[in-house]
Amino acid sequence: MNLQYKNILKATTLFGGVQGLNIVLNLVRTKFVAELLGAEGIGLNSIYNETRELIHSTSNLGLDVSGVRGVSAAYEKWTEAGSDEERQTCRRNISIQVAVLRSWVLLLALAGILVCMVFAAPLSYFTFGDYDHTWGFVMLSPAVGFSTVTCGELAVLKGLRKLRSLATVSTLNVVTGIAVTIPMYYFWRIDGVLPAILAFCLAAMIQTVAFGNEAERFRLVFTKTELRKGHKALSVGFNFVMCSIIGHAALLCIQAYLNNHASLKTVGFYNAGYTLTMTYVGLVLAAMETDYFPRLSGVIQNIKERTDILLKQQDVTIILVTPMLAAMIVALPLVAPLLLSAKFACIVPMAQVATIGMLFRAIYLPNAYMSLAAGDNKTFLLINTFGAVDSMLVLAGYETYGLFGTGVALTVQNLMDMILVMCISRWKYGVGFSARRIADIVIYTLLLSVIYITCLCTEGWLYWVCGTSMTLLCSAYSILKFRQGK
Repeated sequence: MNLQYKNILKATTLFGGVQGLNIVLNLVRTKFVAELLGAEGIGLNSIYNETRELIHSTSNLGLDVSGVRGVSAAYEKWTEAGSDEERQTCRRNISIQVAVLRSWVLLLALAGILVCMVFAAPLSYFTFGDYDHTWGFVMLSPAVGFSTVTCGELAVLKGLRKLRSLATVSTLNVVTGIAVTIPMYYFWRIDGVLPAILAFCLAAMIQTVAFGNEAERFRLVFTKTELRKGHKALSVGFNFVMCSIIGHAALLCIQAYLNNHASLKTVGFYNAGYTLTMTYVGLVLAAMETDYFPRLSGVIQNIKERTDILLKQQDVTIILVTPMLAAMIVALPLVAPLLLSAKFACIVPMAQVATIGMLFRAIYLPNAYMSLAAGDNKTFLLINTFGAVDSMLVLAGYETYGLFGTGVALTVQNLMDMILVMCISRWKYGVGFSARRIADIVIYTLLLSVIYITCLCTEGWLYWVCGTSMTLLCSAYSILKFRQGK
């Protein structure tokens, strides 16, 4: 098998395995949350968390992305250095890059806390239609700062290629999340949503900082001379801020619309269905940000190498993810009530049709990272703006067909996003998609569509026999493609 395929598979297996463990741990947490809080509690948790993400992603000025690029570039020079003197110089440069990144992250974390507090009242009115939750958003503000610091340390670990540390801290954060949040939900029920978010974000920050310090001793620099060294990353990151605002604002708009025009329960059902379709695909997609993006950033100036990395990542991702999606479509009627509760059976039709769109997302992500790795801000902004605009299809889908309509809209949105980024990769970055690769995408799409239609038209024992047979056929095709090694 091609060596690069082996490396991609190794990274995907590592983070896929970690993600698999995380999913098992999250099953316990999800079950407790669904039983203790119900759809309304999940809806409230979703709105608070999406608001936290919006402010955190905006206030950090994109340093969680541009910081990875800066540290990764310094790390690449260190690995390629010849003499001992050159290696020592490169090592000092790495330390400076990390220290400057951490200093700016801390300043921006404080800024994020202030922004959340200042805009607490408008956020309450926008998301809930009243000012009753103003103090709730004020209480949320420290979680914004904790999240910013956590992402800064993750950027350090990614840039230094500390993959095992990333995998370990990811699992520890999930375990801590269970230990901290479940007792709060049990004793305080829906009133425990905010304290649980704060406690989890604080614990995750402490653990991530500890691992970051182990990789590179924690040091801050606040002199004007040193802080100016982060100006380039800051100015590059600033261009990503608009993308963060647009993306998270779109998600928050959807949740606010569903809350104000339907109910908090509807928000909970939508979020539960969306999470079901996204979480398990994360087994494969987890390697994208932690392994693929740093590798792509390191060779972005070499057209041949960056094209080769993108296409091979796309191949492996499709081959691994499609059988999982097939199995998910078939198993959802059993899995959704089991993992959540019987009250969530209504999300099955939505989640099944939305699962088809996850194939398009698996193709979209490797291509979308190209402009990010290249620092092509205008293109990256275009992609994110388009994605935010077409996400509004969810609102039209809900008005037309209810929750099922949101699932259809998610699939259409992912298809449109995939087509856009593949066109950009082809004409802007010179990535050639062979007829064989296009044919694979079509075949996999048809297989998932046939499985979905089969599940839609059958019931009882026939449902399970046909669904299982089609899933095995899809898996066999993936194994065949994998053995061919493209």
